[in-house]
Amino acid sequence: MSETIKDNISEVKEKFANFTNYIELDDFRQFLLFTLTSQVPTNIMAQLGLGGNREIINLPYDPLKKIYYQKINLISAGSLIIYARNDIISENFLLEKDEPIFKEYLNQNEQSLAFRGKEKFLLPQLSDCGAIDDSKITIKIDDMFHSLQSFVSYSQPNVMFVIDAKDDNEADIIFTFNMMPQFPSKSDEKVLKIDTYLDKEHKTKGITYLKREEDYSLKFLKDIKEISHSDLYKSFFSLIIHIKSFDSP
Repeated sequence: MSETIKDNISEVKEKFANFTNYIELDDFRQFLLFTLTSQVPTNIMAQLGLGGNREIINLPYDPLKKIYYQKINLISAGSLIIYARNDIISENFLLEKDEPIFKEYLNQNEQSLAFRGKEKFLLPQLSDCGAIDDSKITIKIDDMFHSLQSFVSYSQPNVMFVIDAKDDNEADIIFTFNMMPQFPSKSDEKVLKIDTYLDKEHKTKGITYLKREEDYSLKFLKDIKEISHSDLYKSFFSLIIHIKSFDSP
């Protein structure tokens, strides 16, 4: 293994040194986009049979921690909690997709793309107790890509997570979870695999979507202002989720 690859692996592992069960997103908009993207059959949740009924989208809320969250049960690493801090958006248990509240977080084109079925939203209030005993998850790298174009075109991920560098001289860590079962080497070890790319040019800074064109070139979009049926047929879109922290709520 070349020294460059060893250094890159060490850099990624350092970012995940204290990773447990939690991924905090920047805001409710990112959480909502993640949840809506999670209805796509090839996404991280649906790979584990968690896509659920397309007509009903759950937005679980913990009133004690004041977080919206999605719990993803992993095969060999317990549960992953993806959350965003936010006051409750409505006291109603059931919301229709045309509720004005959603216009505060999504533009008209995003709503048209996301709400393709007869979706209704359920807002259950509950507290997850399964992850109270936080335990460290060992992150292992499966594939490390040498270009973002290779990553997007080969893996075609619906959701890509980004750990933004605090220093311009450092690389952003772009990754996806690899859902193939990983058997731990120790009985008490929780192992989760990722595929990753080190973005030294900070290409996804301030970006919400990656669009892969028919010729496999990439476009970086802050939002989706207009999209045609031809674009949907010929292009591929990835949602970019910028991680705020790995802190427990």
